[in-house]
Amino acid sequence: MYTMLSDNRSLPQLVYTAEEAASILKVSNKTVYRLVDRNLLHASKALRHLRITKKSLEQFLATTSGEEVSHE
Repeated sequence: MYTMLSDNRSLPQLVYTAEEAASILKVSNKTVYRLVDRNLLHASKALRHLRITKKSLEQFLATTSGEEVSHE
């Protein structure tokens, strides 16, 4: 996913909302909040809004699928 800048350049999206993370994981918003509450998915709260980094999503997917996590 990329974010468009005003001059038509794009930046990779590094942070996702709970709703975006739910869409990526193919689960409900409520499930994302449960995963965060259970410390299975790491997130931060920015002004009371949940923000989940791309790296956190990748680590969660790697952990739950049994794959090694790359620390690049």
